[in-house]
Amino acid sequence: MDPVERIERATAVAAEKVKGVSTADLSKATPCSDYDVRALLNHLIGGLEMLRTAAEGGKAAVPDGDQFGPDPGASYEERRTKLLSTLRGEGVLDRTWEMPFGPMPGSMMAGIAFMEHLTHAWDVAKATGQDTTLPSDLIKECEGVVRPMDSMLRMPGVCGPAVNVPDSASDQDKLIAFMGRQP
Repeated sequence: MDPVERIERATAVAAEKVKGVSTADLSKATPCSDYDVRALLNHLIGGLEMLRTAAEGGKAAVPDGDQFGPDPGASYEERRTKLLSTLRGEGVLDRTWEMPFGPMPGSMMAGIAFMEHLTHAWDVAKATGQDTTLPSDLIKECEGVVRPMDSMLRMPGVCGPAVNVPDSASDQDKLIAFMGRQP
């Protein structure tokens, strides 16, 4: 699957889950232990802007403060649309992106963005009682992206250790467990 298509589809899944968040959900814990729902939404929505800045050739900065108003779904969709427009530019994935943690190949950041938004879509859904089912083709794509990143994902503050699940677990549960979450 084309890298931009992967991001488009993963962020569409995340957009659906973000739209399902109510004000009462914002203080709920998420499976991503570093974040409650509000902090996770700030991470996701702010991350879209950070990625767009880097993809446009600017120096991305970690977002500060609340990244959404009374309608986080609308904020997510607005920034998602801007990022996707930028990603469709000529040679965007071929150049180096200046991320807050250092320069990264655009193609690698596209894989990270895909993985992040798909995984965090599941986190938001789980935390807010929404359907956690992810598209099976995106699960397979994500599996191919994350396995080579295993050592990076295990660094402090990223995903934490993989969770053990039985061989009989679903592909989605295996991916979620690999990403350090209890399915």
